[in-house]
Amino acid sequence: IINTEDARNKKDEPTENPYAWGHCKKSNGPKPPRAHYDRVTRKLVLKMDHYCPWMFNVVGWRNYRYFFLFLLYLWIGTIFAILMTLFPFLAITKHKSYGLPVIPSAHRSNISLMFIICVSIAIAISFLFFWHVYLTLSGQTTIEFYINKSSHNRALAHGKLFFNPYDLGYKKNWQHVMGSSNFFISI
Repeated sequence: IINTEDARNKKDEPTENPYAWGHCKKSNGPKPPRAHYDRVTRKLVLKMDHYCPWMFNVVGWRNYRYFFLFLLYLWIGTIFAILMTLFPFLAITKHKSYGLPVIPSAHRSNISLMFIICVSIAIAISFLFFWHVYLTLSGQTTIEFYINKSSHNRALAHGKLFFNPYDLGYKKNWQHVMGSSNFFISI
């Protein structure tokens, strides 16, 4: 006789093998570990992070590094634009020269608009970029973060600890995404 309460508790325990292959119900084929089905492209994608409408492509195993570098370059570019327009913007708003020549009134709205847009974009990109820095260093994708979060909560409910099985440590996680060569040479 099987106790239904025990069977229910065993079913809820996080006992899945993270390296086991599964079966994808949507593509009706074998599903490798860390693969997820993308509804837009209708394919299984290894280490799928998300579908990016800006790139019109899925961000996953083969192009995550390029997505990460795109965010890095965009973040650096917006910070550079902010630094280049900071003193002219302050000169316009505070009516001080800061050692700059007088800014013609025709250019004041352009400088103000560029500064405000760059600050807004930099704030949004900063959240996204540093989120992906965290994900890269912790060895997970955005989808896996939410899966790991629910697995962690389930494990806590059972009085157990949950660890990300794909976390190899900061350095190896970084190398897994960016490669093992010198970072500054590879960008």
